[in-house]
Amino acid sequence: MPIKITYIITSLGMGGAEMMLYKLLKYTDLKTIRPTVICLTAEADLIKPIQSLGIEVFVLPYQNRWYNLPLIAFRCHLILRKLCPDIVHTWLYHANVLGGLGAYLLRRRPIIVWNIRNTLSGVTSWSQKAFFLIVKICSHFIPNHILSCSQRGAQEHHLAGFRQKIKVIHNGFLDKPQVMLNNRSIKRIGMIARFTPEKDHYTFLKAVNLFLQKNTQCRFVLIGKGCSTDNHQLQKWIKQFHLSEYIELHEAQISLDDILTTLDIVTLSSYSEGFPNVIGEAMMKGIPCVCTNAGDASILVDKSELIVPIRHPEALAEAWLSVLSMPQDKHLELMLCLRARVLEYFHISKIAHQYNEWHLSLLYP
Repeated sequence: MPIKITYIITSLGMGGAEMMLYKLLKYTDLKTIRPTVICLTAEADLIKPIQSLGIEVFVLPYQNRWYNLPLIAFRCHLILRKLCPDIVHTWLYHANVLGGLGAYLLRRRPIIVWNIRNTLSGVTSWSQKAFFLIVKICSHFIPNHILSCSQRGAQEHHLAGFRQKIKVIHNGFLDKPQVMLNNRSIKRIGMIARFTPEKDHYTFLKAVNLFLQKNTQCRFVLIGKGCSTDNHQLQKWIKQFHLSEYIELHEAQISLDDILTTLDIVTLSSYSEGFPNVIGEAMMKGIPCVCTNAGDASILVDKSELIVPIRHPEALAEAWLSVLSMPQDKHLELMLCLRARVLEYFHISKIAHQYNEWHLSLLYP
């Protein structure tokens, strides 16, 4: 008889954690595992894709107000009481606390697993620090097990006071056709990231300014929530460095595959990451990647020349220049090497198998 797992996640928008859950569900062995999903918010682009897999999804209209938190935990509790899962697996801090608490209060308590998707360098504001304190306190009694998508995230949470041993299972990626080596005269470097402090768009723009002092035959693309002409802070920085004619902004959701095929380099300037999904997606298509040493980026890419220190625009610009100046044979070799690494270690079928085997081991040690 299949074991019943209920996943609880803060949202089902088009973020990295949300897409990873969708891919995991798509590759779950439904003969051994019967999953259901609870989403705490109405931001739920992935509901229909998940439902198309034959998986039931419950959506709670969570609003980010402190006085709603007990109600959300209670509603999770009521749904879980009807589902009677063997395992409750929560993703992201809010779901870990609220969904975890709803499961903890069940008379027949299931195994509770927390999934941590971030490192702590992104916890900077007073409100984030205050909520993290709640998360840390709850970690002492709610979860039976804690999982992290990155080694750095596991290490930082352990040092911050999480008592349990934290298991690491990295993100996985779908197999995609490799892009062809492109000989366009105007190269394109893109960063796909929502506009939040930890993505450090200011360092990206400083690096663009330094790059253009040596090579003007390039255009730079920012794609993600908040990357629009309506973003006054972003526009201020672009004007500060006189970059208007070199920068493209795209806030609207575009197919990731369509975006990636237009880029010669995919980059990240983050000072905080977990396991950067967009880099793995680019590698799967054989697109060169340059990113900061945030989270487990170095484990994913495994090439020191493509990893630069955080908050170091000079190093970021130099790495872009280095990749674009490669001879064609070396460039092609790099593309093939990056794709081969993802296929060997991070293909979604292998990662989903790790999840499924681990879930089974929790019930049948």
